[in-house]
Amino acid sequence: MTKTNSSIFRFAIIFMLILQIRIQLSDESEFFVDRSKAGLTHVPKDVSPKTTILDISQNYISELRTSDILSLSKLRILIISHNRIQYLDISVFKFNPELEYLDLSHNKLGKISCHPTVNLKHLDLSFNAFDALPICEEFGNMSQLEFLGLSATQLQKSSVLPIAHLHISKVLLVLGDPYGEKEDSESLQDLNTESLHIVFPTGKEFHFILDVSISTAVNLELSNIKCVLDDNGCSYFLNVLSKLQKNPRLSSLTLNNIETAWDSFIMILQLVWHTSIEYFSIKNVKLQGYLGFRDFDYSNTSLKALSIQQVVSDVFSFPQSSIYKIFSNMNIQNFTVSGTHMVHMLCPSQTSPFLYLDFSNNLLTDTLFRDCGKLTQLETLNLKMNQLKELANIVHMTKEMKSLQQLDISQNFLRYDENEGNCSWTRSLLSLNMSSNILTDSVFSSYHKLKTLMALRTYLEWPKEKSKHGLFWANLRAAINIKLMEQSK
Repeated sequence: MTKTNSSIFRFAIIFMLILQIRIQLSDESEFFVDRSKAGLTHVPKDVSPKTTILDISQNYISELRTSDILSLSKLRILIISHNRIQYLDISVFKFNPELEYLDLSHNKLGKISCHPTVNLKHLDLSFNAFDALPICEEFGNMSQLEFLGLSATQLQKSSVLPIAHLHISKVLLVLGDPYGEKEDSESLQDLNTESLHIVFPTGKEFHFILDVSISTAVNLELSNIKCVLDDNGCSYFLNVLSKLQKNPRLSSLTLNNIETAWDSFIMILQLVWHTSIEYFSIKNVKLQGYLGFRDFDYSNTSLKALSIQQVVSDVFSFPQSSIYKIFSNMNIQNFTVSGTHMVHMLCPSQTSPFLYLDFSNNLLTDTLFRDCGKLTQLETLNLKMNQLKELANIVHMTKEMKSLQQLDISQNFLRYDENEGNCSWTRSLLSLNMSSNILTDSVFSSYHKLKTLMALRTYLEWPKEKSKHGLFWANLRAAINIKLMEQSK
């Protein structure tokens, strides 16, 4: 194909794709206009009256007037987040009767004037400069409201009353930096929502008194928790968590961006252990200090799954086996520790109910769970391994689970994600009748990265002679150490 013909061919393909997209949008009665990141200081005047979705986010717009959107009678979704709007009169939308999604987050709003509007399903006023909650009496007429994003630097119970009768699926509340000076601990009790996400001020010590045990909430998410300098540990935050026991409906708790001491971290786990929460997730954790000896009480828990992701510790001034002991004996079905400096894991002290373990993105060695017979119910173990450890762990895990001479690492047994580098081991598949081949051509044909590794001979063969097994493991450890030394140079 000549260069000219090639260009024509590419143009034809692009043209057909654009045509197909436009036909699809036409069929769905959607007309999307994207003017985000366009350096705009005003709402553009050349927007088609057919527009149903308008994105003018991440610009420099400081004012929104009726004339700006008067002609957009079919407008259904308006995204005007990340701009510079300081004041909003909601009556500007009185000629947009079909508007149901309005995103004004990340502006500089300090005041709004309300106007009756009943069709909104999504209203986001979060990450703005409001002192009090921007809830008008007219909000009480939004019977279709599913998501409400709010900002405030102070909370008062009376501010929530206009929407107390609404059934809102999710409420996002962002608390500004001055929050904590004028508090009403019961201010949120009249919220009627299934999911509540509260974002506390960034970098501010957690000295807040706030009852987040909303009686209707099933899911609770708390972000930006710093409780390190308090002489009493995390007493304020632990007090907040202790009130969750008042809500038997609460089944899911997520903590984001938490900075605390090791002892306080274990106290948080212990407190949640005895609530109605079934799914507990902790993300982006910074831990400090020393972990004192303590007995963890595993009794009377509703917890089914615990996920701890992205952990940084300033120093381990205690034997890491202390924390491994607490983790390994947890009587839950699903446990994830991902993105940490964890280098090992202990075998549970008794038969474990673990069904799913995820230790991806760690520094685990090939001795993980060696000679552990307490994981009889384990179905899946997820690991993320580098090149040499991929093969080392494949050999090791299969050796521990079943004799290598009777096991074939086939497509049924090894589920390998080449993009993520994750290996998922499924215990229930071990009962399959497999041939004596260790790595078959069918595996290579599907898992190209594995084939490439084998072609580079970054592997050691498992000797049939039992007397040479010890030499195999010695060579493997030596090879891994050499590889690590090379990468560190």
